[in-house]
Amino acid sequence: MKKIFLALIMLCGYSYYSNAQQPVKMIDRPVKDMSIKKDIAIKNMPVIYDFSKVKICVDKTPAGNNNLPPRRSTAGNPIPKINSDGSLSQVGVIQQPLTTATEKMWNTGEVITVYLATNNGSEFIRDQVKQYARAWEQHANIKFDFINDFSSAKIKVGFFKTGQSWSWIGRDVLFNPLRLYTMNFGWFDAATLPEEFSRTVTHEFGHALGFLHEQQSPVSPLQWNRDKTYAYFKANDNWDAATVDVQVINKYSRNNTNFSNYDRFSIMHYPIPDELLLSGSGAPQNNWLSVIDKQYARLWYPFAPTGSTTTGNLRTQDDCDDVFFKFQYNVVPADKVEFTLQLGETEARKVTWWKQVGIPRTNNTETFLWVQNHSLIKEENRTSITIQIPFNEIDMNKGISFFKAKMFGVHTPLNYKWNVLQAVRGGCRITLTWNKDVCP
Repeated sequence: MKKIFLALIMLCGYSYYSNAQQPVKMIDRPVKDMSIKKDIAIKNMPVIYDFSKVKICVDKTPAGNNNLPPRRSTAGNPIPKINSDGSLSQVGVIQQPLTTATEKMWNTGEVITVYLATNNGSEFIRDQVKQYARAWEQHANIKFDFINDFSSAKIKVGFFKTGQSWSWIGRDVLFNPLRLYTMNFGWFDAATLPEEFSRTVTHEFGHALGFLHEQQSPVSPLQWNRDKTYAYFKANDNWDAATVDVQVINKYSRNNTNFSNYDRFSIMHYPIPDELLLSGSGAPQNNWLSVIDKQYARLWYPFAPTGSTTTGNLRTQDDCDDVFFKFQYNVVPADKVEFTLQLGETEARKVTWWKQVGIPRTNNTETFLWVQNHSLIKEENRTSITIQIPFNEIDMNKGISFFKAKMFGVHTPLNYKWNVLQAVRGGCRITLTWNKDVCP
């Protein structure tokens, strides 16, 4: 009874969200009788182009969702270079193909929790899903954290033997009040080949990262022979012409996707027989990430320079201040940024008076780090402080603020702002050493 009840809930849930969160589906309907495709010329094709039993993904792109939290505007941009004076220089990149649902994508460096159902699917299948999902982690600055808690996981994966595999697009999983499964693999078993695990898992987790079907890119060059295409998908998937238009032929809107060129070898591309086109080549069955998939994953989820360290000096333009900075990447947990403020010295003169910096947060507040070493009360002194802040809670569009004790010890905000946070990524450590606070 429990299983029946859960099935009814899922069915109702998908119906309820049909206009807000359409799941992406892959439906297996192998061709039973090739003779019914009267408009398609039959020929012996190489194995790589034999699509008669290929399982394909039915993309029902979700509508815009106003319930999604704001997304960092810097994702998809290169990490700026930090100069020795603390200023930033933009780094140019070459745009690469692969179509994305821009507002559905995650923040760079984000850790995405994933639950793999244990009431269906074997341990072997779960291990294969983990293995091939992590293919994206090698090329995109994103992490999948596989956990055992269904409720708290953002991506909820089932293994219901429906013959259908599908995934919601990107951050649409954040709006899931009925706690439905957001991804399903419907045909895996102990006999599934590694190539099939790779093709399907990598494809569906590509959708989970915000990537869409490449053949429907706004700049796709495919010129469809509509009669043959309708006949092909009618025989293969029992689709009517309207469904084929939506799932195969129609291109995505230029207004809510990011794209440049077109990649027929993308893991996100349908296999397309040449016979369905008026001219040109179709696309093979792609089982692995293409070279361009990897490049574009890095573009949209960029990594910080490995082992990179930048140092320099900040001038607050107040009393000849000199603040030494050290900026390091990939040295703390990937979902955190570490800040240290400490008192230093110049020419044997130690800085002792109160100093403070403020780190802007996304909730319109600041987290403050202060140091001082002049109080007669020992407990009020500290020469160094270190804190870690969740990366996704830092407001990268604002600057780090500076404060100091000035005349009569009055705690005074300075006009200077260090606008460096656009260069911050999860895993960074920023150390500030206040070496000088007065003029000679």
